[in-house]
Amino acid sequence: MFSFEPYECTMTTDFVFKLETDPVPIVLSLYTTLKHALSNPAYAALARSIDGCFSIASTRDPQSATITLKGNQIDIHHGVSDKAKITINLDLSRMSEEGYRPSVKGLLRHPFFAYRVGRLLNFPATSWADDAKRFWDSTQFLPYMPKAIKFTSTDKQQHLSFGNGPTDVEICGKSKVLSSMLTGSSILVEDIIAGRIQIIGSLKHLSVLSEATLKMKLGELGHE
Repeated sequence: MFSFEPYECTMTTDFVFKLETDPVPIVLSLYTTLKHALSNPAYAALARSIDGCFSIASTRDPQSATITLKGNQIDIHHGVSDKAKITINLDLSRMSEEGYRPSVKGLLRHPFFAYRVGRLLNFPATSWADDAKRFWDSTQFLPYMPKAIKFTSTDKQQHLSFGNGPTDVEICGKSKVLSSMLTGSSILVEDIIAGRIQIIGSLKHLSVLSEATLKMKLGELGHE
C-alpha cells in the first residue's frame, strides 16, 4: 500500500499523470518516456485500452515502480504494489534493446493483460533525426556543451551535424539506440559501456553529454 500525497501533472487534454510528491528517478524516467510516447495516437489508444496495475522491478539495483492505468489517468509510484496483476523484472538499461525479453511474474494468471502491457512498454519508434534536433535544441545552452556535435546513424548511413565550427564530438550508433539516448530512455555513458554507442571526443564532453541525457531521462529538459 502507498501513502504518498499525489500531485497532478496534466500531459495533454487527454491524459493526466499522478506522481508521488517527491518522485524518485525511476518514476520520473517512466513519466518522461510515457509522456513522450503518448504523442503517438496509436500508442495513446493502446494506453486507454489498459485498465489495471503493474509493477516494474530492476534486476540490477533496488529500483522499482508501479504504474496504474484507468481511462485517461496514469498513476506512477515507486515500489512494487501487492495490487499489481503482473511484475516485470528487467534490466532497465536494456528496455530499448531489440530482442530483449524480461521475466514476468503473474503471466500465467493474467496473459492478456501482460500482452497489452508488453505492447505498452514497446515504445513507438521515432525519427532519430528529429530526436537529435530536439536534443540539441534542449541542451546546446547547457554549460560546457560542445560547440559543434555530429551524430551518425550506423545502420542508416546518415549523418547530422549541429552547432558552429569544427566538430568537437561525434556520436555513432544504430538509429533506434540513438533515439533511446536522445530522448532520455537511456544514458549516454551506459550505452557506451554496453557497446551500443561509440563516441569520439574528450572526457569533459562525455561527462557533460551524459549529464544532459540524464536530465532528459528525469524530465528536467523538454523534448516535445
